[in-house]
Amino acid sequence: MADVIVVGGGLTGGTLSCALAEKGLEVILIDQVDPHTPMISDGRSFALSRSSYNIFSKLGMWPDQATPIKKIHTSDGLLPQWMEYHEDDVKGGPLGYVVDSALLKSKILEKVLSSKNICIQAPASVIRLERKETYALIETDRGEVLKAPLCIAADGKFSTLRTWAQIPLIEWSYNQIAIVCNMVHTLPHNNQAFEHFLSSGPLAFVPRPGKESGLVWSIEREKADVLMTLSEQEFAEEIQALFGSSLGTFTLSSPRKSFPLNVCLPKRLVDSRLALVGDAAHIFHPVAGQGLNVGLRDVAALAEVLTDAYALGLDLGSPSVLNRYQKWRRMDIFFMTLLTDGMVRIFSNQSRTLAHVRSIGFGLTKHLTPLKHFMIRHAMGVTGKAPYLAREDDCGTHAP
Repeated sequence: MADVIVVGGGLTGGTLSCALAEKGLEVILIDQVDPHTPMISDGRSFALSRSSYNIFSKLGMWPDQATPIKKIHTSDGLLPQWMEYHEDDVKGGPLGYVVDSALLKSKILEKVLSSKNICIQAPASVIRLERKETYALIETDRGEVLKAPLCIAADGKFSTLRTWAQIPLIEWSYNQIAIVCNMVHTLPHNNQAFEHFLSSGPLAFVPRPGKESGLVWSIEREKADVLMTLSEQEFAEEIQALFGSSLGTFTLSSPRKSFPLNVCLPKRLVDSRLALVGDAAHIFHPVAGQGLNVGLRDVAALAEVLTDAYALGLDLGSPSVLNRYQKWRRMDIFFMTLLTDGMVRIFSNQSRTLAHVRSIGFGLTKHLTPLKHFMIRHAMGVTGKAPYLAREDDCGTHAP
């Protein structure tokens, strides 16, 4: 019997498996994708916070080709208001980093495959989950029956394990679509990210290598359907008209992809012999680019809770251990949901009253330096009782 079964070998599941294996736990990792399948870039970029950098660095998985974010420029499309966050506002380096999705996945997979404490079952799908008094049992479509004190659901937004556990969900839709692609531009980005709030939804650019940036445009569903039918040149012209010329002339450099936007929050993060992490534990609007970062903070917290329990010889799937994880993560997830939902509702409209609220908010944040610095550090994931893997240093703040 293994110590832990992780279902889902993506970014959060793979990282968690490595974090646990580093501390000596025996991990079974189940994934639907053959780990030896060639990695092909889908053109997506991940904006990683400082806490995510800390996690990957401490696990020896940080990719060298990351692009640092040295400045973030935010503006309101309906008001003459703008604000900038600069790396000089905080100590220790850039505000964050941008990494190509395929590069990050390859780095995690390389670490997974090199770990002697991780047993990979892939390609495989889970067809049965049973929770007994002292262990969880998983059966796969390959005929394996696997047991461990704890099963971890890292199987994404539509988590099968979460559904089987009948964990209730809080859900709502924004009637928005995120259009994602890469664009090259004739002027350098100088490691600057942009968040341009429009009445139809936020338009964001994050810096990639060279004169290229990753675009995430959250826009009303009806308009998104039209935009996805435009030619590459017509689409670039739409972006140019909205964004202006601060990056020069735009040209599409990857295919466009689109994703519906909604909120999905399980009412609890744990169940009998089961814990949720990553997209299985929370989905919220990408306006602040924090989805993966919050998922990685799940990983860091759960890894610390489980390795502490393992060192003490405790039952890893016991309610006391799992509730410690849930208590630690609940506030961060709740706060990020409120923040992203509030930003969408306040900025994605043409209300004069809310325009006045936005103007006040920009002014306060711009001129109250402590508030501005707190917002930066929260986005970086380095406030509060951060887990060891996510912390800036090696000194000890442990789980509540």
